[in-house]
Amino acid sequence: MLIGNGFSAQYFSYRNLLNNSGLAAGTPVRNLFDALGTVDFEVVVHALEGAVLVEQAYGNDAHASDIKADAQKVREALVEAVNSTHPKHRDDLGSKYTSSADFLSCFSTVFSLNYDLLLYWVNLEKRLLRDGFGLGKSAGSFHGPFSEDAYCHLYNLHGGLHLFESGAGDIMKAVDTGSGVIDTITEEIAKNGRFPVYVSEGTSDQKMRKINSVAYLRHCLNILRSNSAVMFIYGHSADENDAHVYRAIFESEAKHIYFGVYKPDGEKLRALDGLLAKYQKTAGSMIGYTFFDSGSAKVWDI
Repeated sequence: MLIGNGFSAQYFSYRNLLNNSGLAAGTPVRNLFDALGTVDFEVVVHALEGAVLVEQAYGNDAHASDIKADAQKVREALVEAVNSTHPKHRDDLGSKYTSSADFLSCFSTVFSLNYDLLLYWVNLEKRLLRDGFGLGKSAGSFHGPFSEDAYCHLYNLHGGLHLFESGAGDIMKAVDTGSGVIDTITEEIAKNGRFPVYVSEGTSDQKMRKINSVAYLRHCLNILRSNSAVMFIYGHSADENDAHVYRAIFESEAKHIYFGVYKPDGEKLRALDGLLAKYQKTAGSMIGYTFFDSGSAKVWDI
């Protein structure tokens, strides 16, 4: 199973986190996002931190102090964005996560394009999908690292808000130590200056650059590319900005693809058929695909 934003749309807005950050358009910090051509908060903070060193080297300590304050402002803005768009606790899903857990239990392996915590929380209901952290150990608010040698049935193709890279390059996952995983995440960003590993770039090429820079993300995409089972796709539109995902799928040895369509009609089906046919042809693939009404899955029914 491959799940996209439609899986989380009822609870989490996938409008750019930047738009929910409180960083006003036209301000120097917001302009820097545009100048760097990114929506990645970590990239902007690294640029600001580099500018601090330059200003200090040139003796401009006052300006260096202002830029350092802006870097912290960006960290706090991401915290604001996460807290304003994401459910605070698993219980906020009510009892609906039980039907979602039943839905996921039909699949031996799940790939996710989402970086919110809904899949993470839903999986706690039956704990059928191991995430590759089973050989790790708990250390404070984190558990890990992820190991390719551990059992894994859940792959976060675009990372996740709960995933952080250690200083050694390992991937650790945030855990609930009493006040909730969201609090662990926001504290790590605001107080410790570390950012979660997630892919928020706009184009497929930009996303691939981020994926290639993180060993965990490369591994997840390679596992998708090596899939030889029947694949179901739920909650995704197959748009060009995720062309890298469909290249991997059609380069795999998947037996067949079942593609879920929300409220299908002739126009939607023709558009999706054109997109999938293009990916299929580009990959030189013979993998067939069939559309189904995604509403029939009843993922969030009580």
